[in-house]
Amino acid sequence: MGVKNKTKLRTIFIKYLCVFCISTVVIIILLLGFYSILFSKIDIIPSNYAENKLMKNKSEIALSKKVTESLIPDTCEYGVYTNKGKFISGDFSLKEAKKAWRAVKNSEKGSDFFNYYLKIPRENQVCIVKYHLSSQYASPKLRKFLPSPDLFLIFLFCIAFILEVIFLAYTFGKRLTKKMDLLQDAADKIQNQNLDFKGEYSSVVEIDNVLSSMYEMKEELKISKKKQWDLEEKRKEQISSLAHDIKTPLTIIRGNGELLEETNQTDEQKEYTSYIVHSAKDMQQYVKTLIEISKAQMGYTLKIEEINTKKYIEEILSHIKALTSIKRINLDSKIGKVPNSFKADFILLKRAIMNVVSNAIDYTKENGRIIFSVDQIEKYIRFKIVDSGKGFSKESLLKAKDQFYMDDSSRGGKSHYGMGLYITNTIVKKHNGKMELLNSKTTKGAEINIYILLPMNKF
Repeated sequence: MGVKNKTKLRTIFIKYLCVFCISTVVIIILLLGFYSILFSKIDIIPSNYAENKLMKNKSEIALSKKVTESLIPDTCEYGVYTNKGKFISGDFSLKEAKKAWRAVKNSEKGSDFFNYYLKIPRENQVCIVKYHLSSQYASPKLRKFLPSPDLFLIFLFCIAFILEVIFLAYTFGKRLTKKMDLLQDAADKIQNQNLDFKGEYSSVVEIDNVLSSMYEMKEELKISKKKQWDLEEKRKEQISSLAHDIKTPLTIIRGNGELLEETNQTDEQKEYTSYIVHSAKDMQQYVKTLIEISKAQMGYTLKIEEINTKKYIEEILSHIKALTSIKRINLDSKIGKVPNSFKADFILLKRAIMNVVSNAIDYTKENGRIIFSVDQIEKYIRFKIVDSGKGFSKESLLKAKDQFYMDDSSRGGKSHYGMGLYITNTIVKKHNGKMELLNSKTTKGAEINIYILLPMNKF
């Protein structure tokens, strides 16, 4: 494989885990530094201050005639009760007084999630003091509006920790996604049969192993497709050669059959001879279709020449008039503003146009109408053929250019084998042009526009 210094996925995970651990330690150190600075700038009472002070004042509180706030350490609250738990005095709220009594009812000390309680027996009374084992601000105002320094520190750590996790997850995900994109890109190209791309590697062992297998598969598929292509081309050449070879004996059969029709024959012999001649004609048509299919599949070779537009249109019109007169179809011809000349393959373009005209005549009833017009649309010369038949179905508008497509519901015809418009479209595209299918608003029949680029691109 083409990349050195490869890394395994587990190594990448371990690296990120190490980075995560180190960055977490750094965050803790920074927060502790911040805490020490805060401690030096703002007067903060240590976490054990209240408990130590209470232990010193305990006996005084127990023996004094009346418990006053001066006996209670800062940051603490208190309540005085009867021995049966009735709240007498203190700065507890009634709710807090009940909560404190429940905490120390059967013991000297009690606690809940954040608070600690100390019960101090007195004569016929009990004093309960609530205190905290966390640092506190010395300023009552700061204690009122801010969480304790310890909680504030924990809060900052949680925020920093979450941001750290998000950042590392995003960084790791982005890096891994970039590596994985090579897999998706290779899969898309292989799926679209674009097999000439150069393989890239990610430097991650597991991903590169999969990529290597995909590139090997791509090369095998490329070889297989080339073999298939060569076989297909050979098959097309053989079919085309065979079709040309069949033409000669068929011409002989038909010619001799027609000569036999001119001789003196019995009615029965004339009938048999007629079968031979008509069958030979049908076979010649089939062979002609087969040759057209082979040419379209193998691709046409254009013989580009300068074409006199006026004479070219006159020649095509003469052929159209001959075909429409046989079926008694009305022909409207409209020649707009066109260039004096254009470049194209004279014979192939004529074949493409006449294919469309032939289809239009087949699908137009006797005394129907066909419109043939030529004009210039921007940088294209346009040949428009409109008939008065049934028009295209919705499906035909999408698929009529496809090889072998026949829509029996509207314009199907076994004599065309779904090749007429396919061959026309192939020739037009070879000229760097385009073919447009729609239904005419004028006749309600089919409308086909052939656009040939002016000036022509290089062929």
